[in-house]
Amino acid sequence: MRKSFQAWNIILVAIFVILFFAVLYPILYIFKASFVNPETGAFSLKSYATFLHYPYYLRCLRNSLFVSTLSTVLALAIGIPFAFFLTRYKIPGKNLIRTLGTLPLILPTFIGAEAWLILLGRNGLFAKIFHGLGIEIPSIYGWKGIVLVFTLQFFPFVFLMVSAALNAIDRSLEEAATNLGAGRLRVFFTVTLPVVTPAILSGALVVFYLCIENFGVPVLIGEDFRVLSVQAYNEFISELGGNPSMAGALSMILLAITLGLTIFQKYWVERKNYTMTSLNALEVKRLRPLPTFLIWLFCTGLVFVALFPFMVVMVSSITKTQGPVMYFGQFSLENFIRAFTIAPRPIFNSFFLATTATLIGIVFGIVVSYLLVRKRGAVSYLLDILIMLPLAIAGTVQGIALAATYNKGIIVLTGTWMILVLAYFIRKAPYSIKTTSSLLQQIDPSIE
Repeated sequence: MRKSFQAWNIILVAIFVILFFAVLYPILYIFKASFVNPETGAFSLKSYATFLHYPYYLRCLRNSLFVSTLSTVLALAIGIPFAFFLTRYKIPGKNLIRTLGTLPLILPTFIGAEAWLILLGRNGLFAKIFHGLGIEIPSIYGWKGIVLVFTLQFFPFVFLMVSAALNAIDRSLEEAATNLGAGRLRVFFTVTLPVVTPAILSGALVVFYLCIENFGVPVLIGEDFRVLSVQAYNEFISELGGNPSMAGALSMILLAITLGLTIFQKYWVERKNYTMTSLNALEVKRLRPLPTFLIWLFCTGLVFVALFPFMVVMVSSITKTQGPVMYFGQFSLENFIRAFTIAPRPIFNSFFLATTATLIGIVFGIVVSYLLVRKRGAVSYLLDILIMLPLAIAGTVQGIALAATYNKGIIVLTGTWMILVLAYFIRKAPYSIKTTSSLLQQIDPSIE
């Protein structure tokens, strides 16, 4: 028993060491760097003063908040009715629509942005068609394109959260309100809406967080519309040698926003959640043909537009190309042959890095989950906080922190495959740990 206790203590210390050097230390490193004068090396608030003094940096912050807020509002505007229609009414192909509606979540936003460029870019397919007809369409570049991609790729988060909340409502509550004389609108605003409001807020916070920390979409189609995540990266890799102090300051501002959102969701939104067991499931209503058709048209139209990037990627992959020019209508497997013969290394690297990070994450996740569930205490509470910290850190901030921290010194990882594995592993570890922990909680300790 004593040996087992000592073994778990050793494992616990090892986990804390890993988390310290992989998560906490890099953040503390760039936090310290943000208060260093790049010219003298002394303590200074110059970077933060520069941020507040120059309109360019403030504009980056405003741009980030603007596209994130607008994308969140639009995601709510389409995600809430999408969830309501699919949970409350009988429409043809509802299960298929529900499944297809979540597919945008598996497509990287960078690929989604590239797909929309193929359609609406300067040499895009739709751009050429409309130009030939003498019709000028809005440019995909700038904030409009960013908002388009964000909205269509992140609205499924709202849909999933609101759907779960709607399915958890006990039908007797709405029936009781109706029996007391309340109309449909009053029932919705006094019974349904209060129950699903926490889910709506949670969905909104998730979408806003994903938008403000995203790097791939703004850097690809933003052009002169600069946002905070891209500017922090540009400061770090500047051709003039980089400005780690300014990059650190921008990263800390972005971290403050994302960390604030995480704390708000944890301690305010979750407090407002209603614990409810749906003893009487909601009745799925059958509407008249015209309303049913209109609802079906809205749902299928939304799914069709959201899945456009998938279709574009599939079609363009077998479309004959010559340089940057794509000959739509001429199909060939030449692109696949070229990918596997001329450039097989990136494909191998992607699978190797993903597989390595996954295997490490599985082992690490099982051990940490066991400690969190079976070895409860103050130490496990601190461990839980450290594990969840990567979720509150923007990907750009985490990348800059790791690259800056392990660029020199005893441990040099920058420029090697190991830093990519470390970043992938730490970024995704909270998901595997939470999933495994929930499974372990369902197993009675007496069985062990």
